[in-house]
Amino acid sequence: MPAKKIVLKVIIMCNKCKVSVMRTVVKFDGVTSVALDVEKSTVTIVGTVDAVLIVKALRKAKKQAEIVTVEEPDKKDEKKSESSKDLPPCCGACAYVVHDDYPPNLCIIT
Repeated sequence: MPAKKIVLKVIIMCNKCKVSVMRTVVKFDGVTSVALDVEKSTVTIVGTVDAVLIVKALRKAKKQAEIVTVEEPDKKDEKKSESSKDLPPCCGACAYVVHDDYPPNLCIIT
């Protein structure tokens, strides 16, 4: 399978969203590079991965994602620097409630 450049539109509201998107994308075998553009809300992925599988995984991670383009990668290896725009620590939409069923004084590591 030849390498391709995949551009996805993903809503990124905070740093926690950004980390979640990056973790989901880099889990796939065949990903060569990942670039996030927070201002445009796009994720650019270069590698030999299936775009549909990535979108499916992002949606499973509760991130709205859609495919913008799938094309041949550029011959030049342009690296985009991450934007220096500061994001809020959490937008509230990605917060989960964690419930711990263990008693407070019980050590679960053995």
